[in-house]
Parts: sequence; structure tokens; C-alpha cells
Amino acid sequence: MKPLSNPFVIGKYVDKDYFCDRNKESELLVHHIVNGRNVAIMSERRLGKTGLIEHVFSNYLPDEYETFLIDIYTCKNLREMVYLLANEVFKKISKRQPLIERLLRIVRSLKATISYDAVTGQPELGLGLGEIHQPEVTLDEILEYLETSDKVCVVAVDEFQKVTSFEEGNVEALLRTKIQHLKNTQFIFAGSERHLLEGIFSDPVRPFYNSVVFMHLLPIDQGEYIRFCLHLFARYGKTVSEMLVSRLYDCFQGITWYLQLSMNEAFTMAERGGHVDEEAYGQILNHMVDSKRFTFEDRYASLTEKQKAVLQAIAAEFPRQPVLTSHEFIAKYHLKTASSIQTAVKGLTDKGILSDHHGTKRPTDLLFMLWLKNF
Repeated sequence: MKPLSNPFVIGKYVDKDYFCDRNKESELLVHHIVNGRNVAIMSERRLGKTGLIEHVFSNYLPDEYETFLIDIYTCKNLREMVYLLANEVFKKISKRQPLIERLLRIVRSLKATISYDAVTGQPELGLGLGEIHQPEVTLDEILEYLETSDKVCVVAVDEFQKVTSFEEGNVEALLRTKIQHLKNTQFIFAGSERHLLEGIFSDPVRPFYNSVVFMHLLPIDQGEYIRFCLHLFARYGKTVSEMLVSRLYDCFQGITWYLQLSMNEAFTMAERGGHVDEEAYGQILNHMVDSKRFTFEDRYASLTEKQKAVLQAIAAEFPRQPVLTSHEFIAKYHLKTASSIQTAVKGLTDKGILSDHHGTKRPTDLLFMLWLKNF
């Protein structure tokens, strides 16, 4: 592929040349797949689990595997999830006419139609969410198609913990019943809410208990990320300060999405032959925060006064993570009681502003914390 105008890609997978490290994780995931294991990948949000899956699907698996990836973060019910899966399966086989015809023969519950683009000649599937009247039946048919494929099928479901809040209420049991007997189809379940995803697979009374092997994704090693940045800058005839990359890594706690965004910004600051030094640190952060200022103002305005007080105290400590109910934290920021803090924290968690991480509460948006520090 031709070089990108900016090699620091944000929020999507493009090519192995723009992907940092994850060699051990990639090899481990492949090891699990080729040995027929279903896998649960856990990490906090924006750490790169989806990119890892796409990287492995694109570069590591042999031709006898067919891969599918759906993200169910916005799904509210099984119907919407099945719709995403049906579209993903069609997208992967759309260039092979015999497979399209076989899919439509097997998936009889869908009144899907095929048309052909007048310019490219490529088939297009006429399928809307309203066409899925019996999601369980359609799911059975899609799985039947995958089971009869001449390739081993690997289905990755991102943000799988969302099934715990589906409207039907029994989706875990339904999916487990259908998945446990599959022989030609494997699953990767990825999620960013550890306590929910871990509960699905580790609670003895839940349907998916002990049905997967776990992978825990940690931040990319700081040294590896610095080398990655220096290499990409050099490829484009530029240089960057190691100390700048190190400071940004520490600020964003090694979380990939923020690092890529900050380095994307840093890359724009030098022409070919130029250098970006450590003094650019503040400017980079200001640009990142300014781009979301109006969103942050609206988010802050939606909070109660107690929630604002607790969140401002958390932001003042950022990137430190204090014990929110400790006497020191309460006294330092003139908060009220530990119980009132717990109530505010619950409200902030319900609104998605804080999330659970190894038993502690952490901000879900680090740029929001930086904005609050200067509020």
C-alpha cells in the first residue's frame, strides 16, 4: 500500500507497518486459535484489543481460516447483534458468487435480495434490520453456514459484555447453547469492562463458565513504543524527541488510542527534515483537549454538584489514582463523607465517566481529566 500522509493511525487497523509490537500477544492468540480454543480478551478501553484481533486476522492465520469481526457496543438486543453478524458474513463472501448463493439457501429466514453495482459489478446485499423477524432462527442458519464452510471460521465479538444488558435477558444461555456444539466455528470474545466480562466466564452459575481461555491485554512496553515512534518519524524524514514520547506515554498511562492521537498531532508539527522536541508537549495536549472542549462542557454541565466536586478532585490528582474514600483525599479536597463520595462515584460510573479497573475506579476519558485540571 502507498505511504499514509500521517503514519500514526487512530482508532483503526490499516497495515502491519503501522502497528506497534504485540508480537507475543499475537503469537499467543494464534496458538489458542489453531488449537481450537475459544478466547476471551480483556483490556481497558482504547488499549488496542480490536487492533490486535485485526492484526492477527490479517497477518498470522493461514488460508484455511475465514475470519469475521463484529462490534456489538451499540447493540440493545439479539436482533441487532444477528444483523451485524449477517452483514459481516456477507461482506466477507461478497466476491464469491457460489458462496453468496449457498448462504442465501441456508439462511432462509432472511428475505435478502442481491443486486449488482452498475460500475463495479460487485454484488450488494439488500438486508435491513427489519428483515430479521426471528433472530434465533437466523442465528442458527448463519452458524449452520459457518459450520459447513470449507474453512475453519473464527468469529470475534467485540464488547461482548453488552449481552448482559440485552433486552431479552437470556442471551448468555441462548448463545452458550448454540456455541457449545460447534465444530468448525470458534469465537473470540473481547471486552473492556473487566468485571462484566470476567463474570460471564468465571462465575460457576453462569452459562459460559469455564468455556474460554483468558487473555489480558496490557499497555505496550514504553521502550517498544518509543522505538516505534522514532522509526515511523525516520521513515518520513523527520525526527522526534525520545523524552517527548516518554512524557506522553506517562501522561496517558500507555493507553494506545491516546498515544496514537498525541503522536499523530506531533507528526504534523514538523516538515520533512524537521524535528519535534520536548517543548511541544504542552501544545500537543492543548490541541487534543481543545478538539473536544464543547463535548466536555456539556458533559460537565450534566453532573450534580457532588459529582462535580468528586470528579474535580480526581482530575486534580490525575494521573495519580488516590483512594477516593480515604481520610487524606476527603480532607484535601474538602469533600463530605465517604458514603457521599460513594454515591457520587456510583452516579459517575452509571454515566460512563468512571469505570471499574482491578477493583478501583478510573476515568474512562483521560482527555476529560486534562480539561478538568484546567477548568
